[in-house]
Amino acid sequence: MKAYILRIDTELSRNYAKMCAETCDVIDLDWEYFDGWHDITGRAAWCQTGIQMKFYEPPLTIDNMTPAQKANACSAGHGAIWKKIAEGDDEVGIVLEHDALMYYKPDIKIPDNYIITLGYKVSDPENYAFMDARDNEEHELMHIDGHEGAHAYMMTKRTAQNLVHEIEEKGILGAVDNAYFIRGQRRTNIPLCIMSPTPAIGYLRKSTIWNQSAHVNYEFISSFAKYYK
Repeated sequence: MKAYILRIDTELSRNYAKMCAETCDVIDLDWEYFDGWHDITGRAAWCQTGIQMKFYEPPLTIDNMTPAQKANACSAGHGAIWKKIAEGDDEVGIVLEHDALMYYKPDIKIPDNYIITLGYKVSDPENYAFMDARDNEEHELMHIDGHEGAHAYMMTKRTAQNLVHEIEEKGILGAVDNAYFIRGQRRTNIPLCIMSPTPAIGYLRKSTIWNQSAHVNYEFISSFAKYYK
């Protein structure tokens, strides 16, 4: 099992990613940084992922990227990590955006052909009694039809291969949050589960993409609601 921490070349992102990496170290989770794109178009970034595209756009630097352009470039970073998982030696890969915090190493066998989300977005992570949740709740996967945010999730190597193949066959499906996670907008064929109790959170602070961080979650599963006060 290995985690990939997506960051970009800004001071804020590097600081966030460092905190994320420190939480991985505490739980002895193998990890590495993946340096994504934030100053070229999403289409150009996708051409740099190693995933076969049906077009080519050169990586020309753009000043003053719009939030939507940044989000599309971020999505290419996710795709590039899927490619690394698909071609790597580990049977399970974890994808963490720089603002994620890991609380314990997932210790449950996960199936192929599911994206497993790992936690919700909160601005007060100190209010999640994760050790109590970890020690007192049954560890299981729960089927969900949507999740707000791509900040922390995991998949098997086979799932990553299928995600890459889907893009090569159908083309880019859209921004990662919308095309792969958000209820009613998902375009991937790969369904979602959430791990219970949740071993991660997305720590909401100043966004590196949007003018304001989105404090939106779907209804909490009971094992999170019980220990988040």
